[in-house]
Amino acid sequence: MRRERKLPKKNIYHIILVNLGKHVRNIDSADTEKKAYSKLKALIKENESVQFPRKYSNHEHSMLLSDYELIIIKKKELGDDEVNNLKSDMGNYVGYRTDNKNWVVVDRAPYKVEETFWVYGYHPRLQRKTYQWILDNFIIPNGKDKTIFKTVQVYNNKLLIESNGDFDMVICKTKDDSIRLYNMIEGFSMKNKFKSTLFMGDIADSGYKGEWIRRIMEKTGWNEQKVQRLSTRD
Repeated sequence: MRRERKLPKKNIYHIILVNLGKHVRNIDSADTEKKAYSKLKALIKENESVQFPRKYSNHEHSMLLSDYELIIIKKKELGDDEVNNLKSDMGNYVGYRTDNKNWVVVDRAPYKVEETFWVYGYHPRLQRKTYQWILDNFIIPNGKDKTIFKTVQVYNNKLLIESNGDFDMVICKTKDDSIRLYNMIEGFSMKNKFKSTLFMGDIADSGYKGEWIRRIMEKTGWNEQKVQRLSTRD
């Protein structure tokens, strides 16, 4: 008698990443609800390593506050409701449903995505850099060398790190992001006692503003209007 070959179980549960209600990408899948929750728990634990969470997203020609979530969905079966009421981060219940009638929402969890930055001199989309990269390349080297001084300042959505007569420039999505980045680097430098790194604050209303605009224009070839932008979609 021919033994009937067992077919593998289909992965009826999927974990997807969503931002502002839009599907971003598939993260993982599982053949049981228990396995799906186990994978979700591992992803949430791994997410604790995010250092600089993305706060803003480019959405339909606007800059909006990000709202990332991991969502477990499953293939719809007889008796499943299209809408599942789940507790939000605010503690109230919100109705969740998918855009596809063949899938239903099982559960959700907030999620953080590591922000990346455009460092001038690198491709603005293909070579974006993380907060840790900025520390490793601009702040930590010579951080305790008392003969090498660095200054860090904010101008609009740009972080300017000056040393030895030249400067590096980190272009953030918004001015809020550049201030947040500045504050984190300042905290890191104070904790590690980088006494030769001086933090000059926001120079937008200082007497140094005109000189810095000139220097940025000279370094980049940008016109003054581009230098003074408050945000960028790159």
